[in-house]
Amino acid sequence: MKHVLTGLVLCALVFAGTTRAAQSSPTPAAPAGDQKQVAQAIEKQQATVKQLQGDVAREEGKSHDADSKLKEKDQTIAELQAQLKALNAASPSSGH
Repeated sequence: MKHVLTGLVLCALVFAGTTRAAQSSPTPAAPAGDQKQVAQAIEKQQATVKQLQGDVAREEGKSHDADSKLKEKDQTIAELQAQLKALNAASPSSGH
């Protein structure tokens, strides 16, 4: 999931970069209406990039939290296994 969102952000950044490059490249003067549409499209893409970056940050936070919880559970399991091993070593063999 993290890789997918990162890929989306990178694609959006590449698209925004190519849009900026196309805008800054020397071209014949475009009518004012076209320039306004291009500016609006760029603003929309920038807003999309910011939204995707926020989504990625939230997903990374969730992933970090889930990783922490799994580590805690792994530690608890290891402690319980050690306790069980100690109990089995201390108790007389039941013949199993």
